[in-house]
Amino acid sequence: MAVMMPASMDPDVKSAAERQLFDKLARDPGTDDWTVLHSLGLARRRSGPYGEIDFVVVIPGRGILCIEVKGGGVRCEDGEWTTRNRYGEVATLRKSPFMQAREAMFALRDAIADHFGQGSEEAACPISCAVAFPDVLCPPPSPEFERTEVIDAEDLRGPVSVAIGRVADARLRDLRRGRGGSALPPDRARSIVKFLRPSFDLIVSRSIAMGKAEETLVALTQEQYDRLDELYDNPRCLFQGAAGTGKTLLAIEYARRADAEGARVALVSFNHHLSAWLGRQTEDTKITAGSWYGILDDIILRGPSAAEFSERVREANESGDLPTLFDDDYPIHAMIALEETDAPFDVLVMDEAQDLFREGTLDVMDRLIRGGVAGGRWAIFGDFTGQTIFDSAPDPLSDLSARCEHFVRATLARNCRNTRSIAKATAAVGGLGPPRLRPGQQEGPPVKRLYWKTGAGQLRALEEMLESLRRDGLGPGDVIVLSPRRLENSALAGVEDIGGAPLVDCSRTLDAPPDCVRFSTIHSFKGMESRAVIVVDIEEVEADRSRALLYVGMSRARSFLVLLINERSRLAFDAIMREGMQAGRVGRAVGV
Repeated sequence: MAVMMPASMDPDVKSAAERQLFDKLARDPGTDDWTVLHSLGLARRRSGPYGEIDFVVVIPGRGILCIEVKGGGVRCEDGEWTTRNRYGEVATLRKSPFMQAREAMFALRDAIADHFGQGSEEAACPISCAVAFPDVLCPPPSPEFERTEVIDAEDLRGPVSVAIGRVADARLRDLRRGRGGSALPPDRARSIVKFLRPSFDLIVSRSIAMGKAEETLVALTQEQYDRLDELYDNPRCLFQGAAGTGKTLLAIEYARRADAEGARVALVSFNHHLSAWLGRQTEDTKITAGSWYGILDDIILRGPSAAEFSERVREANESGDLPTLFDDDYPIHAMIALEETDAPFDVLVMDEAQDLFREGTLDVMDRLIRGGVAGGRWAIFGDFTGQTIFDSAPDPLSDLSARCEHFVRATLARNCRNTRSIAKATAAVGGLGPPRLRPGQQEGPPVKRLYWKTGAGQLRALEEMLESLRRDGLGPGDVIVLSPRRLENSALAGVEDIGGAPLVDCSRTLDAPPDCVRFSTIHSFKGMESRAVIVVDIEEVEADRSRALLYVGMSRARSFLVLLINERSRLAFDAIMREGMQAGRVGRAVGV
């Protein structure tokens, strides 16, 4: 039987056709001296960066065959190829499978010649390609391909070694002609295999893929600015969008534009981290940026009830009655302080508004901005479906509509923060259906799921992942570890160093040494983002609140995401992902 690399298929591979061919190759005794490389990634190809070959079959005495696999039904109409899976879902191919196979073949040939030298025996090895259709018969004859380039369902009824051997012999015969001797001596076959897989010289590294993804995400943000251009002249705007749709960047841009016009602008959010970051992004302006409650603190402590309020804060902190403090005391004392003064702001810009929307918030807004809620100027940005992890009004937007008859609603639908793989996984967990993604948006590295049974096992998995990222060129400052728990209640409690770097709890501050591994609660990091995110302490995934927290944590990752999940929740999480991804495939098929 063939030597399979890897020895078993990644469980995340969804293609039943690839699994079928993998199993046949692994079990057929006729493949005894073959080596089969599944899903070989290449760092470059002739038509652009990056490429992948479904199967590379190295056959001593014959040569190398690159196989592109297309499962399900296959159709070509007016030159456009489509496939249909067992659910009836249709996918359009960017190019014909034969063109894909040939591009992969040429990329592999170039890589071998570059590595071993143009005059080497390895570079002289005959390399060809074929397309496997495990579920259907060979397409009708066409100038685009020859029958010897096809392995169809009828071929695979017999031993796979016979089917592939027939194609290899036919496709490689002309290439071998005139060379004499063995087309691929066993020692040369071993050196090629050693180059292709163990060294990983031509496989796309995480750092390369992430860097490309970061460049694309910066370009995507411009599309969101265009949306702001359309709506900026409206005095009252509600911007709604899922995680990653650019709400925070647009909130900053809106505030900057208003500030440039000479308006007195307040830029606020609920989250401490995000509020501090908003302040840093607007240091060169006159914008008052910070947390909503921090700004109210300043107003109240200059008002007539400052002493009474300070005492109430002390009592709430001692008793733990913070919800009453935020819901009742802050609005009451803020309105007392604002009662006899002019409104301090001309424009209010509120980010992550889903965490702030309470009846008391609207009461304060009425006095905080000139013209109040109904007639003043404001821009509110929020995700009122997926990211409400703090308590807020049951139907916050109905309260806004009751107070303000005329305002513009805008939907931010296009994801501009995450790679395609992260955006799709996050939308699946959030139950949001397929995310809207630009055709040029990078796929990025796949979302990695690691399962653990014990706290010690989780720590080992985290340490190994951090070390792997470090070897791949990511510094500690590129990564943040997020948890639904505080550090003292997390699996990392008591840990001082991990992954070769100090562990620092950043739940209360943005400042951390660049050479440390940052830790934060998901709550504290809400509204922020990081190049790479590792979410730990995922114990339970079925409750609505647990899923909402996980959705928020996952969406913080721009280019690389790792989830450390309790083994007990594996089946439940797999079901959530399967259901979410299935909804995405159906949505695309019907044009949603």
